[in-house]
Amino acid sequence: MKRLFSKRQKMILGLRAGGSCERCGSSLYRGFHGDHMHPFALGGATTLNNGQALCASCNLKKGAR
Repeated sequence: MKRLFSKRQKMILGLRAGGSCERCGSSLYRGFHGDHMHPFALGGATTLNNGQALCASCNLKKGAR
């Protein structure tokens, strides 16, 4: 099972989020993170239904919670 979102999946996540971090609302920049809502480490799949677009700061704070 793959852990990272593909480029296409990340593009869709960013568009779906309207170009804003889904946690803090800041603008997403080129290096935004595709995040698993249900953590991959806990069995979450790498699918669009389990993904969200987060800024790097929010994703790194979140961890596997």
